[in-house]
Amino acid sequence: MNELILNFLTWAALLVLATEILLRSSKGQERKRVLIPAVLIVLTMGYVLGWAVSEGNTALAIATFVSGGVLIHLYYRHAGRRHILQDERTLRIEEIASRRTLQVTMLGLAILSVYLSSLQRKNPEVKLASEIVSAVLIALFVLHLGFLSYYRRVM
Repeated sequence: MNELILNFLTWAALLVLATEILLRSSKGQERKRVLIPAVLIVLTMGYVLGWAVSEGNTALAIATFVSGGVLIHLYYRHAGRRHILQDERTLRIEEIASRRTLQVTMLGLAILSVYLSSLQRKNPEVKLASEIVSAVLIALFVLHLGFLSYYRRVM
């Protein structure tokens, strides 16, 4: 019971700290106020997910993750109608950041795949890890090509 109280107090302290940081920063005051409910949702998700995983309750963990994602989506859709959350510059910055993130991730996975493939000759236990990394790399590449194809047709 003491651990539950301590965890709850830690969650509350993180929530207060995050809210204070968002409220005290000077730039984009209105936009940062809009972020406070999203931060509340994410911190609550983290708290419940941590508890569910520590208890071994996979169903609750997945339900928390899905419901939190839906809540954040609905909140941002609602907030987007009332406030301008993004402009063209913000969207362009996010596009560039996403592209670089994808490139760095794929490069890292490719290097890891090569390393694990060569290590697999000496240590057969890493074969599964090598196959998983290679499969994730291939899936990312195919997904990227699929989205490129789709958006070239749509836009």
